[in-house]
Amino acid sequence: MHVCLLPAEILLDIFAIIHEDYNSVISHATLAALARTCRTFKEPALDTLWKHIDGFEPLILCFPEGVHDRDVLGLGKLTFIRPPLAREWSIFSQYAHRIRSLTFEPSESDVIDDRIVQALISAPSLTLLPNLCRLHWFNDQECFIPLLRCLLVPTIRSLELRSSTSGIFWVPSFAKSALLTSLGARCPSIREFKCVYQSDSEDNSDIISDAVCGSRELFHLETGVLNTQALYHLASLPSLKSLYFRTYNIDSTQTDGPEFISQINLVHIAAPSLFALAHCLRNIRFLCCRSVALDIDLNPWGAPYDPLVVPEFIISFSKHFSPALEHLSVRFEPPLFSLEDEDILADSHFALAFDVIAPLLSLSRLTKVDLDWICASAIDDASLKRMAQSWPLLQEFYFGSGCRWLVPPSLTFIGFIYLIQHCPALRTIDMTFCACSVDTDSEPFTKTIPNENITNIFVGMSPIVDPVAVACQLHTLVPNLSGVDRFGPLLDVDPTSQFQNIDEGWAKVDEFLMVLNTAAKMRKSVDQATHECPDAF
Repeated sequence: MHVCLLPAEILLDIFAIIHEDYNSVISHATLAALARTCRTFKEPALDTLWKHIDGFEPLILCFPEGVHDRDVLGLGKLTFIRPPLAREWSIFSQYAHRIRSLTFEPSESDVIDDRIVQALISAPSLTLLPNLCRLHWFNDQECFIPLLRCLLVPTIRSLELRSSTSGIFWVPSFAKSALLTSLGARCPSIREFKCVYQSDSEDNSDIISDAVCGSRELFHLETGVLNTQALYHLASLPSLKSLYFRTYNIDSTQTDGPEFISQINLVHIAAPSLFALAHCLRNIRFLCCRSVALDIDLNPWGAPYDPLVVPEFIISFSKHFSPALEHLSVRFEPPLFSLEDEDILADSHFALAFDVIAPLLSLSRLTKVDLDWICASAIDDASLKRMAQSWPLLQEFYFGSGCRWLVPPSLTFIGFIYLIQHCPALRTIDMTFCACSVDTDSEPFTKTIPNENITNIFVGMSPIVDPVAVACQLHTLVPNLSGVDRFGPLLDVDPTSQFQNIDEGWAKVDEFLMVLNTAAKMRKSVDQATHECPDAF
């Protein structure tokens, strides 16, 4: 069949491949040339070429010469010499209706001037881009809010509002709040909405919550503080699969909350403190959740966490999340690895007993556990064995290694063996333990099947004795291990003898692992040659 006789759907697929496989300059030029080749190619090529645009400059340049120009002040901004006429707007519309996705960057203030904005918001058509489905608005300037209002059409399925491409928040203002309150009526079919309103005030929470309550088809939501009404609305949506929100400051937290009974793939909650997070989890339930990520704001002037609050947090979490949970991640922002206060790092009061962690053992389907911030120095080998037996599907394990704790660990290499023995799917281990030689002629070492998935481990501030024996044991249990990462030495801190020279000890392990791996490769090559040519030996 001649290419010109192909159905339009096939041509769109071909042109999409051209658009994706080449850089933008080449693909745009190629698609423009195809559009001029024949009438069959014109529509699908133009649809592909205009499917996504960055900013309004491409559309403004479609107006005839004499309508637009660069400003005379030397700033290079696009401007209108005169308002476009009705017939000239029809040229604009020929391309505008093809656009499905628009990204509006912070730099747009350097590209178009006020005349362009005034003309666009006064266009003859009630909707500038009538078929727009995806809008990423990365601009915080008030002068562009009327233009944003014109872009909010019923066809939008994905909307992201923030201050810049690198920022997270959208700084609140009256104009933005007024716009958000009308979002449900303007875009009733939004499925993906990202807008983290910066302030935690109740007024701004009510504004963003009102916008959320107007959306009945949400699939993914990423936003700031939500009130109880919005949470109940979200709990009623069977379409919701991914949710990110912040908790209130503790003084304004509500005392009740909903149950999310539909299947949610990811719940991500940020909190101003561990105490506020624990309070939040007491009042909300996620009965069918696969993955949860919890972010806690780190207090830079105080202790990283209150050991008395952690038990309440763990109990609330274990009761209010599904036993089918697969991923659990609790992180501080910023991370604790930068903490270098010796009084805190060496304080044994931060060490959590096994009884604190025990409620999480009911989550038997966990494949990822990320509790790297805790001080796990009170957890011993027997306790880790119970944890490994309770989580046999573990693939990623981050435990007590995210901070330079100087409290001597109770875990030894035996605990590491239990982890390898009972969690055969493991591919990532980040944990702190006392690395030492063990009896390799008895259990549990002799009953452990080597793990070939792991190629690197992180040991934090793990003390080490007898690096040669440790390297040999690691190579036997984890034959593909290529190296061991750890924290570097602390500056201006005088650690106890157990933590002295740990970097040198683990450096020796790395050296021995390199030798052992090289020898293993040689042995494999010889065995392979023997198998292929048995008569030669």
